[in-house]
Amino acid sequence: MNQYEQSALNYAKSGFEVFPLTPNSKTPLKGTHGSKDATTDTGKIKTWWHNHPSANIGVTTRSFFVLDVDVNHADGQDGRNSLEVLQNSKGKLPPTHIVLTANGGEHWYYQKPQGMTLPQKIAFLKGVDIKAHPNNYVLVPPSQIAHPDGHIGVYKTKPGSPSQIAMAPTWLTDFILAYNHAPKPTQQPSNGVVKRYRTETTERLESIAKGFLTGQRNDGVARLTGYLLAHAVDVELVLKLVQYANSNSPETLTATRCRG
Repeated sequence: MNQYEQSALNYAKSGFEVFPLTPNSKTPLKGTHGSKDATTDTGKIKTWWHNHPSANIGVTTRSFFVLDVDVNHADGQDGRNSLEVLQNSKGKLPPTHIVLTANGGEHWYYQKPQGMTLPQKIAFLKGVDIKAHPNNYVLVPPSQIAHPDGHIGVYKTKPGSPSQIAMAPTWLTDFILAYNHAPKPTQQPSNGVVKRYRTETTERLESIAKGFLTGQRNDGVARLTGYLLAHAVDVELVLKLVQYANSNSPETLTATRCRG
């Protein structure tokens, strides 16, 4: 039994549904149905890797989701910076299992709350995607990818990373869901004005128009700045928006304090 078959069986034993991919690639084996074939059945897994001993391993994102962090993008953006800004704005992410990808990026694994469906989101943050759809999948160690230049990239656990997948914090899942789709109307009142759910976007726009409350100005500046940067707003424009919000405050901060 080689390392691919043993690893696939170990993942299945831990409750993850696996399926084979073409060696050195992210595409399903010819003649298979990709993630639709994913299973924990040891008999099927042994047959697959007996017939294709070097097949890569795909795991469906059904019980967990992944923050796909790009750290070596062609335009120089680093998703780790986006995560740092997000955490400064919303809260710290709990330590969890992290896989170094074949492209030099990172996969941060988090458990989904039971019964929750999360969306697939490309460019969730600058340099960060969300892989969460039940039919989507990620490659796991020891899978490897052959690059056009002949380089072989290998998936491996990040040194020092916990072996367990942490539960996603509520603020993170709420943040992901809040930007999945526009809120639905709650009711149609007699005056014809449709009331809608309030979202964090509503609160941020109001804070720009109304300014920061006395006694909460420093916190308001930090939260608005973090929110805008986490959504890839240009830094100079962020400064202008924060200064505008400050100018609308009952008591304003100095320009230096607005810059942080």
